[in-house]
Amino acid sequence: MRSPFRIRVTVASVTAAITAVASLTALGGSPVGAATAVPDTGYRANDYADGQAMSILPPGENGLVNAVDAVDYSLFQQRPAASQDQLGKYQNLLYGYPSLTDATLSQYFDDESFGVPPGQVTRVEQPGPGVTIYRDTHDVPHVYGTTDDAAAYGAGYAQAEDRLFLMDVLRHYGEGTLASFLGGSCEFEQMDHDQLLLAPYTKAQALAQIDAMAADNGATGQRAKSMIYSYVDGVNAYIENALVNPLLLPADYAAAAPSLVPQLWSPADVVAIAGLIGGIFGRGGGGEVANAHLLQYLQGRYGAAGGSQAFRDFKKANDPLAPTTVVDRSFPYEIPGTIDPALTAMPDPGKALTGGPVDTAPNCNLVPSNATALGIIGALDAMPAHMSNALVVNGSHTVSGHPVAVFGPQVSYYAPQILSELDIHAPDYAAEGASFPGTGLVELGRGEDFAWSATSAGSDLIDQRVEQICNPVPGAAPAADGTYYEFDGQCLPMQREDFSELALPKVGGPGGPAYLQHTVYLTRHGVVQGWTTVQGRPVAIVNQRSTFDHDIDSVVGFLDFGDPNVVHDVTSWMQAASKIDYTFNWFYVDDRDTGYYVTGLDPVRPPSVEPDLPTWGTGGAEWQGYLSFAQHVHEVNPPQGFFVSWNNKPAPGFAAADDQYGYGQVYRSIMLVDQLRDQFAAHGGKLTRANVVQAMETAASQDLDGVTIMPLLLRYLSGRAEPAGVGAMLAQLRSWAADGAHRLKA
Repeated sequence: MRSPFRIRVTVASVTAAITAVASLTALGGSPVGAATAVPDTGYRANDYADGQAMSILPPGENGLVNAVDAVDYSLFQQRPAASQDQLGKYQNLLYGYPSLTDATLSQYFDDESFGVPPGQVTRVEQPGPGVTIYRDTHDVPHVYGTTDDAAAYGAGYAQAEDRLFLMDVLRHYGEGTLASFLGGSCEFEQMDHDQLLLAPYTKAQALAQIDAMAADNGATGQRAKSMIYSYVDGVNAYIENALVNPLLLPADYAAAAPSLVPQLWSPADVVAIAGLIGGIFGRGGGGEVANAHLLQYLQGRYGAAGGSQAFRDFKKANDPLAPTTVVDRSFPYEIPGTIDPALTAMPDPGKALTGGPVDTAPNCNLVPSNATALGIIGALDAMPAHMSNALVVNGSHTVSGHPVAVFGPQVSYYAPQILSELDIHAPDYAAEGASFPGTGLVELGRGEDFAWSATSAGSDLIDQRVEQICNPVPGAAPAADGTYYEFDGQCLPMQREDFSELALPKVGGPGGPAYLQHTVYLTRHGVVQGWTTVQGRPVAIVNQRSTFDHDIDSVVGFLDFGDPNVVHDVTSWMQAASKIDYTFNWFYVDDRDTGYYVTGLDPVRPPSVEPDLPTWGTGGAEWQGYLSFAQHVHEVNPPQGFFVSWNNKPAPGFAAADDQYGYGQVYRSIMLVDQLRDQFAAHGGKLTRANVVQAMETAASQDLDGVTIMPLLLRYLSGRAEPAGVGAMLAQLRSWAADGAHRLKA
C-alpha cells in the first residue's frame, strides 16, 4: 500500500512550493501499479498530502478578457473574476513572513489538494465525451477524464479557455510566423527570422517529430502522441465555440485587427511551443563565438598569456569555490585533457556575421507592433530564466520527521501569467500544478504522494561549429556566403529551407500586404547563423543543439511524472526525469526521501576540444555520445540535510557552459544557504514548513552585493575621515547591511 504523505506549498515568484511531507494515519492507498478505470472526482481522492500541498500563481487563473470585460475595465476599472485574486496573497508574503507559522500559511497560499472542496464548485463543463471540468473559487480547472485521451482533451479545452490569445502568440512565435498573425512590423519580422534560426521546422517536420517520439518510446510514446492529438482537439473545440460565442473570445483579437480570429490548431503547434519554452528555460551554451572575440580582445590588450589568463578568470568554468547544490561528491563534465589547438576555429575579429537576421521589408517601421503580443514576448525574452529557486530539507531536519520543500520557479510577471494551473485526473495520470499553455501536461507540481519542481540548469547543450566553406567545382574559390561545406574530406551541399508568410497590414494602417521570405540553411550539425571568415577564408557559423529536431521528446518524461503506475518513489522519479532532454535542476520530495536530478541531453566532447571556444565542423571534433544516467548530477537525501538551488552550479566538477560566467565563489544561492542555517540555529536544527518559507522569503529580498561585498567595503572604510555628508551615508549603509541588506518598498 502506498504510504500517506504530506506534500508542498508553492511559494515564490509566480509559482513556488512548500511541500511538507508527513505520513498520516488512517488513510488508505491503492497498490502501486494499479490504475482505476474512472478517476474519483471526490475532494482529496487518492491525495496523500492531507491538505499540506499549497500554491500561489499570481495574478490569477482566469485569463479571459472578452469584449464586455474590456469595456467594464475601461469604464469602471472592474476586472474579470479570478483574474487577480491571487496577487494580494503573493504580495503580502514579502511583508508577513517574519511572523509566519504553519497555521497562517493559508493566508498567503491556496490549497493545492486534488479536486474541489464541497460547496466550492463554481461551474461544471463537459466539453466532450468522457471528460468533466470542475472550476473552483479561484477558477482553477480540475479535469477528470474516463480515459487518458479524454483528460487530454479537457486540458486542451481548459487551457484555451484561460490562455487562448497567449497560446496563439506563443505558437506563432515558435513557428516564426508572428508577422502573418499580427502584422509585418520590423520587430515581428526580426523575431520570426530569429526563431527560424533556432527551430526552422515545416509543419510536416514538426509532425514527424511526434511520430519519431512515439516510435522511439514504445507504448508510452504512442500514448503521448495520442494525448497530444486529443489535447489539440480540445483546444479546437474551444476555438469553434468561441467563433460563434463572442463572450468566449479574447478581446485581444479584435484589438489587434477587427477581422482577426483564432485559427484551428495542429499538433505541430504543440511542437512549436515545446521548442520555444525549452529554448528559453531549458538550454545552455552557444556562446563560443562571443567567447572567441572576448579572448582575442583580452589577448590584444594583455598579450597571449595574460589575455588567456584573464579570460579564464572571467569565465570561471570550474571554480572549486563555487557554491553547488550537491556538495559531497563530484560529477566531472567538460573537463578537457590536452587541448588540440587545430580543432579550435577562431573567427577573424571585428567582423559581424553576414546573412543573418538583419533584413526586413521596406517600410516595416510604419507598421506598429501589437502591444499585447510584444508584452508577452518581452516577458518571455526578458524572463529570469536563471532566477528560480528551491529549498528541500530532509526529514531528519524537520519537526515532523518528514521532508519539507519550498519551490520557487520564476517565470516573470505578466497578466495573464505565462503559466496556467491544471489539476488532471485520468486512469493513468494524476497531477496538479503549473503548466505552460499549449503543452497540456503538468510540468511543475505534485502527484498522488510526491511533489517536484525545477530551476533552469543551463548546462551545455549547444556548440557553435565553424563550417569551412568549399566550392564543389574543382579549383574554384569558395564564395563568401557559399552553401557548400567540408566534412570528412567531402564538399557537401547545405540543406536549404524557405519559409514564406503574408503579413497583412492593420485596417486603416499604411501600406499593403507584405510577402516575406525567410531562407535558412542547415548543415549536418545544425542551423547556419551566418557567414564570416577564419584567417581570411570563408566559413559559416552553425549552432549544433543536442535537442534540435527532438523538441517534443521530453513529453515522455513529463507524462511519466504524472503517472502513478510509473513514479512511486525517488528512484522511479529519477528514471522519469532522465527522459527530459532540456537542461533543468529537478527536485523531488515524498514522505521519506528527497531527490535531485539534473536533466539535459548533454553531449560528450572529445577531451582534446576546448569547450569554451568554437570548433571546426570538418569532422575531427564530433560529439562522442551523451552523458549516461549515472553521469548526470544526482543525489538522494543529501548528507548535509538539504538541497538548495538558485540556478547555481549543480556539483563540483560539473563545468559551466560556455555562455555561463557567473559560477564563482559569490553566488546568490549562498543567501538561501545562510538563511536555512540561521533557521536551523534558531530552532534547534528542526524546521517547520513556515520556517523553510521564512528562509526562502528572507533571501528573496536581500541584495547579494549588500550581503557579500558591502560589509567588506564598510570594514575597509572604518575609521577613515570622510567629507561632510559621507559619514551619514555610510551610517545608513551600515544600518542597512546590519539589517540584512533587504530591498523592499517603503
